[in-house]
Amino acid sequence: MSNRKMDDYIFSFMSPVADKLSAKSQIISTIDTAVVAFSQMTRELGETILMLDLMGVKSGIAITTSYATPDQIASITKNTAINSFKVEPNNPGRILELLKSINPKRDNASPPVIVVDHSFSVKGVGEVVLGFVKQGTVRKYDKLNLLPSNKEVIVRSIQIQDEDWETADAGTRVGLAIKGATIDELGRGSVLTTSTDIKADSKLKINFQKSSFYAEEVKEGSFHATIGMQTTPITISEISNNSLVIDSPNPIIHAPQETLLLLDLNAKKTRIIGKGTA
Repeated sequence: MSNRKMDDYIFSFMSPVADKLSAKSQIISTIDTAVVAFSQMTRELGETILMLDLMGVKSGIAITTSYATPDQIASITKNTAINSFKVEPNNPGRILELLKSINPKRDNASPPVIVVDHSFSVKGVGEVVLGFVKQGTVRKYDKLNLLPSNKEVIVRSIQIQDEDWETADAGTRVGLAIKGATIDELGRGSVLTTSTDIKADSKLKINFQKSSFYAEEVKEGSFHATIGMQTTPITISEISNNSLVIDSPNPIIHAPQETLLLLDLNAKKTRIIGKGTA
């Protein structure tokens, strides 16, 4: 994960380490725009296309290589959300200019929601979290509810690009000094918010859509789920028509109609089972 400031633009780039599925699913659940290099036609690339499609990520850039011409990419991505991506050669300068032209919609009016991806202690400062403001505006000295621990915390300070700020709007990657919680309670996937619509539940009934590429029958048992920056083991305990009941040892943080990806990490072929909403 890295940030880059260019003129009046700040980009936050995320890429998975060693193409790990859980990390990639968290990234795809978080990003505004995808940049996908069609280097080789592997299972991992197919899963990337599938997850982007299931998450409805329609803004992005598909990079051509010696393995994939624009026509081949169009054929591979036909009938998926990725079909709307701009197809470009691997020219970093051109890609950055295209990224500047993308203007994601932001919701600054709703209650603040900050999704945590890193946390650590700083001597003389205390607990610090890094994350993204998904909606609303966070302000210095705000009192926020920390999920899933359900604790009230106080924002002691805000940093953006290593500079102190009084506020941070939706779409911003921030560093927040937090009072009222421990590092263990501020792990990746935890959420800071004042919204009463954000819940943390160990049991969820979800409306489910199976991926047509998942070869197995959906059945009760142990799997994984990703929602936001949280990937957790889950158990499918009930199956009925187009819905599933899932149980998790870790409370699952979710907003109304937020998409959850269901994963089968042990599958021999495609490991993406499908998606659901609570």
